[in-house]
Amino acid sequence: MIGILLLSHGRLAEGLLDSCKLFFGEMEKVQALCLEEREAVESFDQRIIHALRQLDDGSGVMVCCDLYGGSPANRCALLLKEGYAMRVLTGMNLAMVIELMGMRPRFERADQIPAAELMEAGRNSIVLLNEAMENMDEEESFLF
Repeated sequence: MIGILLLSHGRLAEGLLDSCKLFFGEMEKVQALCLEEREAVESFDQRIIHALRQLDDGSGVMVCCDLYGGSPANRCALLLKEGYAMRVLTGMNLAMVIELMGMRPRFERADQIPAAELMEAGRNSIVLLNEAMENMDEEESFLF
C-alpha cells in the first residue's frame, strides 16, 4: 500500500489527518509530522527519514507539504537530492488530501498517482463563497 506522509509547520498536518479520519476512519500507512517551533531542521530530517522507512513497503510514499519553499518542503528537497524515494506535493489543503486518500486504493505505486488531479482538487476547493452565491440562481443551492 502506498504510504502517505503529511508535513507542516505547526499542527496543520495533524489537523488535516484528524479531519480525514471523519471521512475515512482510521487509515493505514498514513502519518503526520509537524515541525515544532524550536526544532532543529536536522531533527526534523531524521523524523522524516524514520517515517519514510515505516511507510514505504515498496509501493512508495506520497508526501504532502504545507508550503512550497517552506522548511518541510525544503527538507524534502534535500532528502530527494540525497536519493530518498518519495513524491512530494506542496500547497496541501484538506480537499487535496481527501482526494489523495480516496484515490490511493486505485494505485499500486506512488509514482502512478496523478499529481495533476490532486493539484486541481486543491485549487478547485478555493472559492469566494460570497461570489459563488451571487452567481447562483434562486433555486440553486450552494451546498453541492
